[in-house]
Amino acid sequence: AIGAVGGALAIKEFMPAKYKHMLGGPSVKVDLHTGAIAEGVLTFVISFIVLFVLMRGPKSKFLKLWLLAATTVTLVVNGSKYTGPAMNPAN
Repeated sequence: AIGAVGGALAIKEFMPAKYKHMLGGPSVKVDLHTGAIAEGVLTFVISFIVLFVLMRGPKSKFLKLWLLAATTVTLVVNGSKYTGPAMNPAN
């Protein structure tokens, strides 16, 4: 966590002035409680799907990869209505 903070501060410090307006974090597009619930549900679903696919999923590595990629894209697209494509409970 300390390294992440240090990296973010370094980027902010050395970013050219003409690009500073692009710096910004994720934004909540709904009220805070709905956003927190959406992030919690998205995080649970992606964690459950990854665990399920890796433990009991198909034997084919290609099919596993495809299922994980399709699930991630689906959740990002559906979650973008609430909190953007972050799917990160820290946001």
